[in-house]
Amino acid sequence: MIKTILIDYDNTLHDSDSKFIARFEGLAQKLGLSGRELWDIYLFKIHREMVHKKFPERHDDERFHAKLILRYLGLPCEGPVIRRLVTAYKKALEECVEKPSFFPDTFEFLNQVSGRYKLCLATYANAREKSACLERFGGRRYFDYIFRDHNISFHKHTPQFYEEVLRISGSKPEETANIGDALVHDVIPAKLIKIKTIWINRKGEIAPEGSKPDHEVKNLLEALEYL
Repeated sequence: MIKTILIDYDNTLHDSDSKFIARFEGLAQKLGLSGRELWDIYLFKIHREMVHKKFPERHDDERFHAKLILRYLGLPCEGPVIRRLVTAYKKALEECVEKPSFFPDTFEFLNQVSGRYKLCLATYANAREKSACLERFGGRRYFDYIFRDHNISFHKHTPQFYEEVLRISGSKPEETANIGDALVHDVIPAKLIKIKTIWINRKGEIAPEGSKPDHEVKNLLEALEYL
């Protein structure tokens, strides 16, 4: 029986990709790319494939990410381009809480689970600001716990992050479900410690072998069936 729900913010409750794509568009065009292509390089090729695996201590270093992107593209690491990329990233991050774009199913889902389960927001940077943003737009308090940069020292793609979440919230893995869009953050590490995983696959992606969640759904309302 599920008693605790952990839920991600970016691209699970909130369409964060759209903010980064829009902010990256201007610079991307000068580099011969679209905003989506540049964001995909930042997120997948650089952040997840390189920084996570080789430079975990540089996880939150935007300038380092920018330099790696330019090297990946075979371009010189010029200061103005690096500064523009870092500025675009930070502006998009701010807009995720100041000018949010929530998915249509977000508040219906939160209203159904809040009060029925121990509800925890488990996200990356600006966790408290994201919680406050949801409460501001939803008109009520949703979360019993808020986890990330202010209270957990481990990164979300590690099982230690989830072990700390369980410890602090007083939850058991067999009574906990983790809901999120990213296999590397929300599925793989949580499954390692026996938390039930529900993958919000809004984009119709294919989960590679070794990364399959316990349940795969298209939206948050479908996730209710597995709680």
